[in-house]
Amino acid sequence: MLAPKSRPKAIITDVDATLTERTTWYELTERLGGSSFKHADLFTKFLRNELSFSQIKKELFKIWRTNGPVHKDQLVEIFRDIPLRGEAYSVINSLKEAGYTLCLISGSIEMFIEEIARKFEIEHYFGNSKFCFDEKGYWVDFEYTKDEGHLKLEQFNDFLKKTGFKPEECVAIGDGDNDLELFSIVPGIVVNSKSEHLKELSWGEVKYLPRVLQLLETIE
Repeated sequence: MLAPKSRPKAIITDVDATLTERTTWYELTERLGGSSFKHADLFTKFLRNELSFSQIKKELFKIWRTNGPVHKDQLVEIFRDIPLRGEAYSVINSLKEAGYTLCLISGSIEMFIEEIARKFEIEHYFGNSKFCFDEKGYWVDFEYTKDEGHLKLEQFNDFLKKTGFKPEECVAIGDGDNDLELFSIVPGIVVNSKSEHLKELSWGEVKYLPRVLQLLETIE
Protein backbone atom coordinates (compact mmCIF):
# COMPACT_ATOMS: atom_id res chain seq x y z
CA MET A 1 0.00 0.00 0.00
CA LEU A 2 1.28 3.44 -0.97
CA ALA A 3 0.22 6.49 1.05
CA PRO A 4 0.51 10.12 -0.04
CA LYS A 5 3.47 11.91 1.53
CA SER A 6 2.10 15.35 0.72
CA ARG A 7 -0.94 16.99 -0.87
CA PRO A 8 -1.23 15.62 -4.42
CA LYS A 9 -1.30 17.87 -7.45
CA ALA A 10 -3.18 15.53 -9.77
CA ILE A 11 -6.10 13.12 -9.42
CA ILE A 12 -6.26 10.19 -11.83
CA THR A 13 -9.74 8.70 -11.95
CA ASP A 14 -11.38 5.73 -13.57
CA VAL A 15 -14.84 6.19 -15.10
CA ASP A 16 -16.84 2.96 -15.45
CA ALA A 17 -18.35 1.88 -12.11
CA THR A 18 -16.42 4.72 -10.46
CA LEU A 19 -18.08 7.81 -11.90
CA THR A 20 -20.86 5.75 -13.50
CA GLU A 21 -23.14 3.19 -11.88
CA ARG A 22 -22.66 0.58 -14.60
CA THR A 23 -20.21 -0.59 -17.23
CA THR A 24 -20.64 1.62 -20.28
CA TRP A 25 -20.29 -1.28 -22.71
CA TYR A 26 -23.33 -3.05 -21.26
CA GLU A 27 -25.29 0.20 -21.10
CA LEU A 28 -24.56 0.76 -24.79
CA THR A 29 -25.55 -2.77 -25.73
CA GLU A 30 -28.92 -2.46 -24.02
CA ARG A 31 -29.62 0.96 -25.54
CA LEU A 32 -29.00 -0.54 -28.97
CA GLY A 33 -31.62 -3.20 -28.25
CA GLY A 34 -29.25 -6.04 -27.39
CA SER A 35 -28.71 -8.25 -24.37
CA SER A 36 -26.01 -7.23 -21.88
CA PHE A 37 -26.08 -10.81 -20.55
CA LYS A 38 -25.07 -12.18 -23.95
CA HIS A 39 -22.45 -9.45 -24.21
CA ALA A 40 -21.01 -10.35 -20.80
CA ASP A 41 -20.95 -14.06 -21.67
CA LEU A 42 -19.04 -13.37 -24.90
CA PHE A 43 -16.55 -11.13 -23.11
CA THR A 44 -15.93 -13.79 -20.45
CA LYS A 45 -15.20 -16.34 -23.17
CA PHE A 46 -12.84 -13.88 -24.83
CA LEU A 47 -10.95 -13.34 -21.56
CA ARG A 48 -10.67 -17.12 -21.17
CA ASN A 49 -9.29 -17.34 -24.72
CA GLU A 50 -12.29 -19.42 -25.77
CA LEU A 51 -13.05 -16.86 -28.48
CA SER A 52 -10.64 -14.82 -30.58
CA PHE A 53 -10.96 -11.06 -30.90
CA SER A 54 -12.30 -11.37 -34.45
CA GLN A 55 -14.88 -13.94 -33.28
CA ILE A 56 -16.15 -11.83 -30.41
CA LYS A 57 -16.37 -8.74 -32.63
CA LYS A 58 -18.47 -10.63 -35.16
CA GLU A 59 -20.88 -11.83 -32.49
CA LEU A 60 -21.08 -8.47 -30.74
CA PHE A 61 -21.93 -6.60 -33.93
CA LYS A 62 -24.81 -9.03 -34.46
CA ILE A 63 -26.12 -7.97 -31.06
CA TRP A 64 -25.51 -4.25 -31.62
CA ARG A 65 -27.21 -4.32 -35.03
CA THR A 66 -30.39 -5.85 -33.63
CA ASN A 67 -32.29 -2.80 -34.87
CA GLY A 68 -30.14 -2.13 -37.91
CA PRO A 69 -26.81 -0.40 -38.67
CA VAL A 70 -25.53 1.97 -35.99
CA HIS A 71 -24.53 5.51 -36.98
CA LYS A 72 -21.96 7.67 -35.19
CA ASP A 73 -24.61 10.30 -34.40
CA GLN A 74 -26.68 7.67 -32.60
CA LEU A 75 -23.68 6.64 -30.50
CA VAL A 76 -22.94 10.25 -29.57
CA GLU A 77 -26.51 10.72 -28.36
CA ILE A 78 -26.33 7.51 -26.31
CA PHE A 79 -23.04 8.50 -24.67
CA ARG A 80 -24.38 11.95 -23.82
CA ASP A 81 -27.39 10.35 -22.17
CA ILE A 82 -25.56 7.74 -20.05
CA PRO A 83 -25.90 8.91 -16.43
CA LEU A 84 -23.10 9.37 -13.96
CA ARG A 85 -23.43 8.70 -10.26
CA GLY A 86 -25.46 11.52 -8.72
CA GLU A 87 -22.54 12.67 -6.59
CA ALA A 88 -20.01 12.53 -9.44
CA TYR A 89 -20.85 16.04 -10.67
CA SER A 90 -20.25 17.77 -7.35
CA VAL A 91 -17.12 15.73 -6.58
CA ILE A 92 -15.48 16.45 -9.95
CA ASN A 93 -16.33 20.13 -9.71
CA SER A 94 -15.03 20.28 -6.12
CA LEU A 95 -11.75 18.66 -7.15
CA LYS A 96 -11.33 21.22 -9.93
CA GLU A 97 -12.15 24.10 -7.61
CA ALA A 98 -9.58 22.80 -5.12
CA GLY A 99 -6.91 23.18 -7.79
CA TYR A 100 -6.25 19.55 -8.65
CA THR A 101 -5.34 18.64 -12.22
CA LEU A 102 -7.72 15.89 -13.30
CA CYS A 103 -7.05 13.04 -15.67
CA LEU A 104 -9.52 10.36 -16.79
CA ILE A 105 -7.92 6.98 -17.47
CA SER A 106 -10.48 4.31 -18.23
CA GLY A 107 -10.73 0.91 -19.84
CA SER A 108 -14.01 2.10 -21.32
CA ILE A 109 -14.94 3.42 -24.77
CA GLU A 110 -12.83 6.33 -26.00
CA MET A 111 -15.85 8.20 -27.41
CA PHE A 112 -17.61 8.04 -24.06
CA ILE A 113 -14.55 9.18 -22.11
CA GLU A 114 -14.16 12.08 -24.55
CA GLU A 115 -17.76 13.07 -23.88
CA ILE A 116 -17.19 13.04 -20.10
CA ALA A 117 -14.03 15.11 -20.52
CA ARG A 118 -15.91 17.63 -22.66
CA LYS A 119 -18.74 17.85 -20.14
CA PHE A 120 -16.39 18.66 -17.25
CA GLU A 121 -13.79 20.53 -19.30
CA ILE A 122 -11.07 18.04 -18.39
CA GLU A 123 -8.01 18.41 -20.60
CA HIS A 124 -6.37 15.04 -19.98
CA TYR A 125 -8.21 11.81 -20.73
CA PHE A 126 -7.59 8.31 -22.08
CA GLY A 127 -9.93 5.49 -23.06
CA ASN A 128 -9.38 2.01 -24.38
CA SER A 129 -11.76 0.98 -27.15
CA LYS A 130 -11.58 3.12 -30.26
CA PHE A 131 -14.53 2.98 -32.68
CA CYS A 132 -14.07 2.96 -36.46
CA PHE A 133 -16.64 4.27 -38.95
CA ASP A 134 -17.16 4.00 -42.70
CA GLU A 135 -17.37 6.96 -45.07
CA LYS A 136 -21.08 7.40 -44.27
CA GLY A 137 -20.50 7.47 -40.53
CA TYR A 138 -21.69 3.96 -39.71
CA TRP A 139 -19.95 1.99 -36.97
CA VAL A 140 -18.08 -0.89 -38.60
CA ASP A 141 -15.21 -1.86 -36.30
CA PHE A 142 -13.44 -1.15 -33.01
CA GLU A 143 -9.98 -1.54 -31.53
CA TYR A 144 -9.45 -2.91 -28.04
CA THR A 145 -6.43 -3.63 -25.82
CA LYS A 146 -6.98 -6.77 -23.78
CA ASP A 147 -4.38 -5.95 -21.12
CA GLU A 148 -6.25 -2.96 -19.71
CA GLY A 149 -4.04 -2.63 -16.65
CA HIS A 150 -0.84 -2.31 -18.69
CA LEU A 151 -2.53 0.13 -21.06
CA LYS A 152 -3.63 2.30 -18.14
CA LEU A 153 -0.06 2.38 -16.89
CA GLU A 154 1.20 3.46 -20.32
CA GLN A 155 -1.45 6.17 -20.49
CA PHE A 156 -0.53 7.36 -17.01
CA ASN A 157 3.09 7.67 -18.11
CA ASP A 158 1.93 9.67 -21.13
CA PHE A 159 0.08 11.99 -18.74
CA LEU A 160 3.24 12.43 -16.66
CA LYS A 161 5.29 13.30 -19.74
CA LYS A 162 2.72 15.86 -20.90
CA THR A 163 2.32 17.56 -17.52
CA GLY A 164 5.68 17.10 -15.83
CA PHE A 165 4.09 15.62 -12.71
CA LYS A 166 5.77 12.82 -10.78
CA PRO A 167 3.94 9.64 -9.65
CA GLU A 168 4.24 10.71 -6.00
CA GLU A 169 2.35 13.91 -6.84
CA CYS A 170 -0.71 11.92 -7.93
CA VAL A 171 -3.54 9.96 -6.34
CA ALA A 172 -5.60 7.43 -8.30
CA ILE A 173 -9.28 6.57 -7.93
CA GLY A 174 -10.62 3.27 -9.24
CA ASP A 175 -12.72 0.19 -8.62
CA GLY A 176 -11.47 -2.81 -10.61
CA ASP A 177 -8.59 -5.17 -11.26
CA ASN A 178 -7.51 -3.14 -14.28
CA ASP A 179 -6.41 -0.49 -11.74
CA LEU A 180 -4.00 -2.84 -9.94
CA GLU A 181 -0.89 -1.79 -11.86
CA LEU A 182 -1.66 1.89 -11.39
CA PHE A 183 -2.32 1.43 -7.66
CA SER A 184 1.04 -0.32 -7.35
CA ILE A 185 2.92 2.90 -8.17
CA VAL A 186 0.42 5.59 -7.09
CA PRO A 187 -1.53 5.97 -3.82
CA GLY A 188 -5.03 4.76 -4.63
CA ILE A 189 -8.56 5.22 -3.38
CA VAL A 190 -10.90 2.34 -4.16
CA VAL A 191 -14.59 3.15 -4.69
CA ASN A 192 -17.26 0.56 -3.85
CA SER A 193 -15.12 -2.26 -5.24
CA LYS A 194 -15.52 -6.02 -5.23
CA SER A 195 -11.81 -6.52 -5.92
CA GLU A 196 -10.06 -7.72 -2.77
CA HIS A 197 -6.68 -7.37 -4.50
CA LEU A 198 -7.34 -3.71 -5.22
CA LYS A 199 -8.52 -3.09 -1.67
CA GLU A 200 -5.25 -4.55 -0.36
CA LEU A 201 -3.25 -2.12 -2.53
CA SER A 202 -5.37 0.92 -1.80
CA TRP A 203 -4.51 3.78 0.53
CA GLY A 204 -8.19 4.47 1.16
CA GLU A 205 -11.51 2.72 0.63
CA VAL A 206 -14.85 4.49 0.20
CA LYS A 207 -18.38 3.49 -0.68
CA TYR A 208 -19.49 6.90 -1.89
CA LEU A 209 -17.53 9.43 -3.95
CA PRO A 210 -17.88 12.43 -1.57
CA ARG A 211 -15.77 10.53 0.93
CA VAL A 212 -12.87 10.93 -1.54
CA LEU A 213 -12.85 14.66 -0.83
CA GLN A 214 -12.70 14.00 2.91
CA LEU A 215 -9.76 11.63 2.51
CA LEU A 216 -7.83 14.13 0.42
CA GLU A 217 -8.39 16.78 3.08
CA THR A 218 -6.57 14.60 5.63
CA ILE A 219 -3.30 14.83 3.65
CA GLU A 220 -0.95 17.43 5.03
